[in-house]
Amino acid sequence: ASGVKVDNSVIEKFHEFKIKKNTGYLVLGFSDDISKIVVLNEGVNKVPQNAPAAEKNQKWAEMLDALPENDVRYAVIDIFYDTNEGARAEIYFIAWAPDTATIKRKMLCASSKDALKNALQGIRNHIQATCKADLDLAAIISEKVKSK
Repeated sequence: ASGVKVDNSVIEKFHEFKIKKNTGYLVLGFSDDISKIVVLNEGVNKVPQNAPAAEKNQKWAEMLDALPENDVRYAVIDIFYDTNEGARAEIYFIAWAPDTATIKRKMLCASSKDALKNALQGIRNHIQATCKADLDLAAIISEKVKSK
């Protein structure tokens, strides 16, 4: 483990995200002194709960825009999709470590990931992404629907 702590505000925001559904996504990263993981960006959930999956997933593009080209981040977001049994929503945890980030930052991201995942209870879906192509929403959803 990297020794980087997960800030309490991250856990509070995550619980709000899970329970209140007002937050569309959370983008997490390291504090300036690299002592803790903090919330760097959050999206507001503007779409009603009964909207179609495609509309609710529009915040995915917003979340992608919040991921920097040359640095590491983590993100938490709901993905919505339809199955034969009806509409589904699942929380996804994304570890963003682009090839253009420094080796040191990528190692920090990798070594801090488990502490963060352990702090954020109830996430079963994890994506390790090194480029935006790894985060193709249509591909992620089709993979999910196939596995059902």
